[in-house]
Amino acid sequence: MAQHMFSSLGETADRKLQEFADTSREKLETIKKKSVGELYRDTKGWVRHNPGKTLVGAMASGVVIGWFLRRRR
Repeated sequence: MAQHMFSSLGETADRKLQEFADTSREKLETIKKKSVGELYRDTKGWVRHNPGKTLVGAMASGVVIGWFLRRRR
């Protein structure tokens, strides 16, 4: 019973990981085709439409960078 459950869980995780990898490749190809100006404009628009997510992302990035810098000393 437990073996079947873990096998099923592993298959689900593998499928989700494959979907994530495929989506990431597609996004990367889309990004490669855009100019720097287009990327800037897209990013600026996303930030304006998602200020909360942007703030949380910036704070999380600051915590991670601070954590890495503190560990180096």
